[in-house]
Amino acid sequence: MAISGQVYSGKKYQVLLGRQTGASSAVNMGTAGAVDAEFVELDMATVTDIDFAGGLIADRTLRTGQQVKKGTDHFVSEKGSSKSFNFEWVCSHKEGVAMLLEMISEDASSPYAIAGNHEPAIYKHGASTGSLATIILKNLDANSAATQFRTMHSAALTNLSFAMDATSNGGRLVATGTFVTGYQVSTAASTVTNSHAQSPFVKTLHDCTTKTVNGSDVVVKAFNMDIVNPMVRVGYQGSNAEPEMYSRAGEITCSGSITVLYDTTSDGFLAEFLTNPAAGSGAGESPIILSDNGTVGSGNFAFEVLQAVFTGHNLNIEGAEEGMMLELPFEGTAIAAENLFRVDVD
Repeated sequence: MAISGQVYSGKKYQVLLGRQTGASSAVNMGTAGAVDAEFVELDMATVTDIDFAGGLIADRTLRTGQQVKKGTDHFVSEKGSSKSFNFEWVCSHKEGVAMLLEMISEDASSPYAIAGNHEPAIYKHGASTGSLATIILKNLDANSAATQFRTMHSAALTNLSFAMDATSNGGRLVATGTFVTGYQVSTAASTVTNSHAQSPFVKTLHDCTTKTVNGSDVVVKAFNMDIVNPMVRVGYQGSNAEPEMYSRAGEITCSGSITVLYDTTSDGFLAEFLTNPAAGSGAGESPIILSDNGTVGSGNFAFEVLQAVFTGHNLNIEGAEEGMMLELPFEGTAIAAENLFRVDVD
């Protein structure tokens, strides 16, 4: 059999993200979105394939009769499995960032938030509630085969991380995350395109004119925030044993770290780290605010964790010429209507 000689470039792969349940015409869970106007392109530096192996139902058990596995001792099935897709995107447009925030928070508008008394939406096969997405990976090479596409639908965003570092990517906002679906991924060709508006949104750490920790102005070198909203598939329906519903009943968390210049102001954060939070007094809780405006929600770009609790206090004493830097890992908290976090994208 002759080798074809065809070499494909990973630079020609395109990743499209589209709303399902939040689309202008809602797409039910269990059906892929296919309206061009609902899709944006996540213009990544590199693209990873859908993880088919991680969620497969597999058994590799040696049966009796011989001491070496036979081919029939191997079993694999997609029925009842889940698929995942991991991404890293240096954010370039507002619509993509907004979609990601909608899908992790189930909130509909900026500032996007999850409150302490948050109740997850219903995720049921055939229903149009919740917050789901269709992700399409396309090989744009003119010689691509029809089976080299990927359409992953009814996918829930289970974790979303934002990071800004003055020493990396020019301080630009970087989003990473994981989508998970309980439905089978199609490898058939797709004609969907990204005709949704994509407004440039190249925001950086340097755009945050307000940078405060526990009410004090600080010099910030880096910031990251990881939001986790877990999802597991429940039940089996249809000939492919795809899910009857999703459960989002697990713990929702917001954690991360902020690295600031160690000075007389940040020296006081050690006391906050060593203090147990006292309900209602604010003691032990240290609000973290990065914003392009003095009031979060009035500008165009902001991160806010008002009830942050420090979980570490890592001082780099042998610092560079820029001075010693203090890393403050934190975890967001919220009681009742308090917000676990707020992210403003306008």
